Amino acid sequence: MMNLSRAVVRSFTTTAGRRSTAVPKEQIEKGYFEIRKVQDHFQKKDGKPVFLKGSAVDNVLYRLTVALALVGIGGMGKLFWELSVPKKE
Repeated sequence: MMNLSRAVVRSFTTTAGRRSTAVPKEQIEKGYFEIRKVQDHFQKKDGKPVFLKGSAVDNVLYRLTVALALVGIGGMGKLFWELSVPKKE
């Protein structure tokens, strides 16, 4: 039992670097430049907020969210009005 627990602890405490293979330098550089390109796209000073810089889908989702929020606020206003002003019979 003692040897099993040491083996388990050893497997969780060893670093992955010893068991993994090295990544070629070309792949690392390619990945770096791809990430850098995406960062440059999102950090451009074009006046847009970052959540709208992705694509046209981001713009559609943003407008849909705003529209649904306004519909909900309007519905709450209607509910408060109906509850606060009694109907005349």
